[in-house]
Amino acid sequence: MSLRATIIALVLLVLPARLSGAEEIIVAAAASLREPVQELAASFAQKYPEHEIRTAFGSSSTLARQIRLGAPIDVFISADERWVVDLVERGLVADGAHFPLAGNRLVILARPGFEARIQEPKDLLSPALKRFALPSAAVPLGAYAREWLEANAMLEPLENRLITTEHAKATLFAVEGGHADAALIYASDARYATEAAVVLEIPSSEQPTIIYSAARLQRSHASAAATRFMAVLGGPRVGQTLAAAGFVPLAQPTGRPPP
Repeated sequence: MSLRATIIALVLLVLPARLSGAEEIIVAAAASLREPVQELAASFAQKYPEHEIRTAFGSSSTLARQIRLGAPIDVFISADERWVVDLVERGLVADGAHFPLAGNRLVILARPGFEARIQEPKDLLSPALKRFALPSAAVPLGAYAREWLEANAMLEPLENRLITTEHAKATLFAVEGGHADAALIYASDARYATEAAVVLEIPSSEQPTIIYSAARLQRSHASAAATRFMAVLGGPRVGQTLAAAGFVPLAQPTGRPPP
């Protein structure tokens, strides 16, 4: 099986094939963007029925690695702009075809029935908290969370209680399902918790700088469709969609895709 066929077999198909001659694009996005990107993809497909759009979700680090290995991804949306910068430096992003998209915030989520009170960082050291979910440091959420924990001198004391998750959504599910007592997760993901609850809102002054970034890949086989989707991402309605999904609008958007 070819690399392209393998990747397509793994992605989530958000829409059925529309036209036999449709120009197809694959959009790979951070797991925390699943719901808004699916919404944007559906809207894009309605506006441009001549294009077929498929989406894949996972940790930004894993998706970036797949791109470096030659995965046929046309548009990449990372939860950490550093992964996009890395691809730019490797010559894998089309000239000028990348820009910041949105921000996010961290909150602490606790499993259903967790009775220990968490009102400040040091409360995470409660003996009642035995399992703290966190992706690896390579995953944007894992890096952001470790930055906050280290700033509060909590990373080392919690080291023996950490359980590793695959990505942001998996971290939410670990707490929601009671497999972890608590976790640092994105505020946008906390909106999808039905059993677990946010127990600590981290002050803005302590938040790490979280910037999601979008890029069109240099080797995109469907450059016209990919360019159109990037134009959608750079449009004003996307900010509204992301804000409604719990993401933080950037104070001053610094770029849009080229025409």
